[in-house]
Amino acid sequence: MVAAVLSRRITCMVQSNVSFRCVSGLPTYFPSSSTSREHKNCQSMHVHVCQGDLRHHTASSKLSKRCFSNPSSWEEEYEGLIAQRNKNIIMHPEGLGQKIVPGNFVIKKNPKTGAEKKVILEHALGYFWAFKDLTVTDKKPILSNETLIPAAEAEKFPVLKELVNLHEEVVDIPDFFTRNNRSKDANAQCTLVAISCKEFGANLLSSWTEPYEKAFCTGKDADRFEVVRITINEGRIEKLLSPFIVSGTKRNVPEKDHANTLLYYGDAEEMRDILRMHNIYTGYVFLVDGIGRVRWAGSGEGSDKEVQSMIEFAEMLTQPQKREKQLPSSGPRRSKKVPSREA
Repeated sequence: MVAAVLSRRITCMVQSNVSFRCVSGLPTYFPSSSTSREHKNCQSMHVHVCQGDLRHHTASSKLSKRCFSNPSSWEEEYEGLIAQRNKNIIMHPEGLGQKIVPGNFVIKKNPKTGAEKKVILEHALGYFWAFKDLTVTDKKPILSNETLIPAAEAEKFPVLKELVNLHEEVVDIPDFFTRNNRSKDANAQCTLVAISCKEFGANLLSSWTEPYEKAFCTGKDADRFEVVRITINEGRIEKLLSPFIVSGTKRNVPEKDHANTLLYYGDAEEMRDILRMHNIYTGYVFLVDGIGRVRWAGSGEGSDKEVQSMIEFAEMLTQPQKREKQLPSSGPRRSKKVPSREA
């Protein structure tokens, strides 16, 4: 009966040109005049009632497809996604990204009642929020760590599957970063992971990757250091254009880097949320140790000071750990048995 009532309400809303979306487990209504795209989505029998972000419409997004679910279970899952975020990544204090919660929402507080509600990102910050964010943060929504993240506090690089390199080999990360570390030693190697979603961000990454390669990727210890470049292509159009993207990337990337240049097609919203890569128009860099833990992070165009710190941290990550000296046993000392002399 409830399903029948909801079906009639949806039909009435479509006929009256009203679209709706689901926020925090409850439907939030918007007049269809806001965007024609929302109106078209509602007119479909597969009504997209719970799209958390106009840019993502894939089923893999955990929060953006919530609708008419148990609010308590939704809140539990939401808290779980908050807990997954890397606690060691430092957000720019003036950046808009720090306001974003999982599912591409922003918390808004009613000035009169004090009640809080989740509002869709583009409705809360505007459709051009990312460009404003680049301006106020100087293209650095993530600030570079001033110290190396301690091993005890470091978190694993999030999982992303079925990336393809320019040799057309399918790989998963972070397994790809540690594929050559048979000893599973955290200090055996250091990987600089450079991630971009747009060409503008990709152009900024050379300020990090070129000094790193110059410092480490030649010489006797070159096998302990590497650069992995990742391009994230979200959206159906990018998937359809993948052959052209691959051919264009091959022309712009030297042959020696083809094996370590990875392309991803699909929804990476959860992975980007964990690493706080909310703004897709800039570039992000991470130092990953020999067992796949994030030990340092940065974004945008690297300054001389930041690049020098990154190189020093990479050197520290490949230094052998100092082993503590074993103290003598605290048990009772046993004297040697002296053979008895015969009288």
